[in-house]
Amino acid sequence: MDVNVPERIDTAGRTSLVHPVASASTGYYGRPLLKKPVWTWEIPIYFFIGGAAGAAALIAEIASLCRADQRLVRDARRIAAAGGMLAPVLLVSDLGRPERFLYMLRVFKPQSPMSAGVWTVLSFSNAAALAAGIDVAPRRVRTSWIGRVVGRLISATAAATGLGMSTYTGVLLGVTAIPVWRQHVRLLPLHFAFSGVATASSILQLLGHRERALHRLALMAAAVETGVGAVLESGGSASNDPLRHGRSGRLMRAAGLLSGPIPLALRILGRRSRVLTFAAAASAVAGSLLTRLAWIEAGGTSAQDPGIPLALEKKGREKRGQSPFW
Repeated sequence: MDVNVPERIDTAGRTSLVHPVASASTGYYGRPLLKKPVWTWEIPIYFFIGGAAGAAALIAEIASLCRADQRLVRDARRIAAAGGMLAPVLLVSDLGRPERFLYMLRVFKPQSPMSAGVWTVLSFSNAAALAAGIDVAPRRVRTSWIGRVVGRLISATAAATGLGMSTYTGVLLGVTAIPVWRQHVRLLPLHFAFSGVATASSILQLLGHRERALHRLALMAAAVETGVGAVLESGGSASNDPLRHGRSGRLMRAAGLLSGPIPLALRILGRRSRVLTFAAAASAVAGSLLTRLAWIEAGGTSAQDPGIPLALEKKGREKRGQSPFW
């Protein structure tokens, strides 16, 4: 018999187990009600690379439509293609066996973020590689009307799937039962999208691109990340505790500073300074990577708290006018 489960002895001397009483304050005998995420190190790296690659494809399409410098378009497409090739490798590595990835392609469930995400990864990887291949095709092929039409369709497909690539991982976290993720189900996709934009634009700046539009895009992403950090810091519910306390809290605050206020200030002060622009870009890339690591760490911490899920369930039932625990 489990020594942690209380017993009751009746007047006849018979022993029986006391029915457990779960509450938001005591949890369930202090035991976690949720399983801790078992993702390996590949997943936060996958989130980071996939978000940056998807945003790069979107930047490449916008730059192409605006007739920007072709070197910028080419470099953005190459970043997208490189990320598109690395992302499936990291995902399969975490799954352990390649056939598991193939099994998920047997069906398509639009209502399932996991299923939609796998198909998004596959579609984006192929479209991004083909879009990058346009730049190395013979000139007579690229300039023909068929080449222009096909190239435009491929580039648009890469941008559309890239948008999904940079946001679906936030949706994936938000629809789980992990309290700290579920609490921010609407914020996470926006957060990850602008984090990807900040990373892609910063990598392009590190490659030497100094376009004003790229600077403004990076500045906007830093401003949004600063706002997201303020929202996360001001949250007062118990489910937000992993974002402010412990190891996950320290990671999240460091990620917020590197992604938001620091690059924002550097970009405002150093528009014409190559050194400050480089420092802002490096800070944004480091902050974006740390952001993914912090969210995964916070999810593991949140899952181990036995009281948070019960508190959220009690709150939801009270809103619906039901008894808290029946």
